[in-house]
Amino acid sequence: MSEESENSKEGMSFIEHLDELRSRIIKALIALLIGFVATYFFTTYIIDFLTSPFLPGANAQLTLLAPTEGFMVKLKTAFLAGLILASPAIFYQFWCFIAPGLYEKEKKFVIPVVIWSVLLFLLGAIFAFNVLPFAMKFFQSFATDYIGNYWSLGKYITFVTYLLLAFGVVFELPLVIYFAARTGLVTSEFLRKKRKHAIVVLLIICALITPPDVFTQIILVLPLIVLYEISIFLAVAAEKKHKESLEEALS
Repeated sequence: MSEESENSKEGMSFIEHLDELRSRIIKALIALLIGFVATYFFTTYIIDFLTSPFLPGANAQLTLLAPTEGFMVKLKTAFLAGLILASPAIFYQFWCFIAPGLYEKEKKFVIPVVIWSVLLFLLGAIFAFNVLPFAMKFFQSFATDYIGNYWSLGKYITFVTYLLLAFGVVFELPLVIYFAARTGLVTSEFLRKKRKHAIVVLLIICALITPPDVFTQIILVLPLIVLYEISIFLAVAAEKKHKESLEEALS
């Protein structure tokens, strides 16, 4: 490993790391603010889109239960849309903060990693949104001739936002494991041995962020198990790269 690479990995003091972190967070927040402002004026259309999985009917309706609820819903919706819009810049700042800890030849992969981070986040959000109709059907099934589904629009948007963000983050699993394997924090063998434990954890996660409907939970956990298996495959490739980097450093 070159002296320049070594300096880039160890040359920063703790205070400099904190300053770098603060700078990256500020830039990410500025990107989020810009995304928030840019999407706020389109919140009416976005709310219509987010409420489309809701199944309206004589016994189901979304309502505003407080004078300020409509305004708060617009803020929440603009935050979600702004976060998605700003996600490339946010992921870029995150990976740029990690970049000084990488070898010189690894730093060129920051942009591809940012692209994959955004794509995986969007894929998770899209998947969660397509599962929403099943969740809505389950929740609305509790209505009777005497009990109607009159839900708060604010609570509904909060639920949808939480679900989309949760699965957007969870779908980053392959990328996180790949980098953990590249740095030697985990191995493919460890992931294989802990497969059963991982599946239990994934089931618990799905139980926490989905309705208590076994069918819906199975629909959600299956792609996560697939992602875990993909992560093992990526870990094998990362281990080879990690081994090559160590051999080059010792040569």
